[in-house]
Amino acid sequence: AAITKKRGLQAYDPKLHLAGIPMGQRQLTPYVISGTDIVCDGDDLHFVNNAAMQQEWDDIRRTCVVGLDLAHETLEKRLGKEVTPETINYYLEVLNHAMPGAAIVQEHMVETHPALVDDCYVKVFTGDETLQDEIDKQFVINIDKEFPKDQAAQIKAAMGKSSWQAVHIPTIVTRTEDGPGTSRWMAMQVGMTFISAYHMCAGEAAVGELAFTAKHAGLVEMSEMIPARRARGPNEPGGLSFGHMADIVQTNRVDKDAVNVVLQTASAATMLYDQIWLGGYMSGGVGFTMYATPAYTNDIVDDFLYWGAEYAKDKYGAIVGDAPANIDTVKDISTETTLYGLEAYEKYPTTLEDHFGGSQRATVVSIAAGGATALATGHSNAGLSAWYLSMYLHKEA
Repeated sequence: AAITKKRGLQAYDPKLHLAGIPMGQRQLTPYVISGTDIVCDGDDLHFVNNAAMQQEWDDIRRTCVVGLDLAHETLEKRLGKEVTPETINYYLEVLNHAMPGAAIVQEHMVETHPALVDDCYVKVFTGDETLQDEIDKQFVINIDKEFPKDQAAQIKAAMGKSSWQAVHIPTIVTRTEDGPGTSRWMAMQVGMTFISAYHMCAGEAAVGELAFTAKHAGLVEMSEMIPARRARGPNEPGGLSFGHMADIVQTNRVDKDAVNVVLQTASAATMLYDQIWLGGYMSGGVGFTMYATPAYTNDIVDDFLYWGAEYAKDKYGAIVGDAPANIDTVKDISTETTLYGLEAYEKYPTTLEDHFGGSQRATVVSIAAGGATALATGHSNAGLSAWYLSMYLHKEA
């Protein structure tokens, strides 16, 4: 009523539903966020009401990774410039000034307000340990310190001696623009910074090569552009691969519990793909929140997946990677985990109040069946097959 009075226009009426017929709505049972003791209302889990959900997507969309080596080769071979740890440090200092939207090189330029862009930063990571030791520590992502030994070794082996920039542009920019704007904003500031830090002439041909490197040749975006029928540009949710999502969540940096790693990834992915992508971009509906919440509330998926993982461990010897990746394993683990989940719905009817839709129950049971199978075999495609089999089993049950 207060909002309506302020606006002078009829607005949100929680008692009004179904084309003006006052239906009301049943009181929703509060939710517990899985793995925590946090109790909240269902409304708190709509992404419009939830700042953590917004930040998850903001932080992915505003990020890109850009190689430094091609740009350094251009500076050295085309322009005869010397690239040293000292010049790289100066470049990073200038870039962290420019990336939030501050002016360099050009005169009479307006600038962003620092308080609105204080989440913006650029750091480098490199496989060249000698170079890393020479770079100002505030600008360095130290792989050895950020990752367990085995993961750090894999990353460094893949990188070799190459050097990269992790760029996080201001959140407010991608909210005002979109995902494709991330690389454009980044490339403009990188280009201007090279001109400033290496005392280049803004009009020379090599500037075009540096711009091409930043925008295309050396660029790694978080997600790819998808086909025209569902067209969104890069760094939008539909093009974010499941593998990237698993790496972004990073639970396995700090937790040896493989099941929890899967659960945390599933929670973050369900929110982004189901609520924001399918529920927002694709259908536009309020209801997709209720489709996604079963995956990260009330510890139900957790119970099903831990059971499936323990079943696989008892039969095949370990939770991770010891089971053969074949159709027999898929049938076995998926069937047993699915039946356990469906029986749980019968034994504990209150779970049906939470997972009140068949699609919710099918998804929850499939997450457990697919996750347990993927863990046991160490094979994501085996997990996907188990997911689909679980859906069929649910239909037959």
